Amino acid sequence: MNKIIVDLDGTLTEEDTNDYTKVKPKLKVVKKLYEFKKMGFSIVIMTARNMRTFDGNIGKINIHTLPVIIDWLNENNIPYDEVIVGKPWCGNKGFYVDDRALRPSEFARLNLQEINELFDKDK
Repeated sequence: MNKIIVDLDGTLTEEDTNDYTKVKPKLKVVKKLYEFKKMGFSIVIMTARNMRTFDGNIGKINIHTLPVIIDWLNENNIPYDEVIVGKPWCGNKGFYVDDRALRPSEFARLNLQEINELFDKDK
């Protein structure tokens, strides 16, 4: 099964905020997730949320953070099959490098063929 691994804060959410219960979802990204779900993709939410707060302690994140994430996903009707916490935090000036990554705006704008063409360009 093909999977889409989606970051949470700033990717699936409209903005980063200290009140995670009130943050709004990026509706264009959510709509696209539903499209890919219909195509048979599994949706995995992977987040670094609270990695700094709990100094990388996954046990504390599972206890304190994961329930808030699950509630938010359900309250906002976000499709997902799995949630993974513990993504390493790259810092405010750092970034992630991945050969199969899209910006949220690209994901919301492109169809599957265009996404694959974008990845093929960089091979």
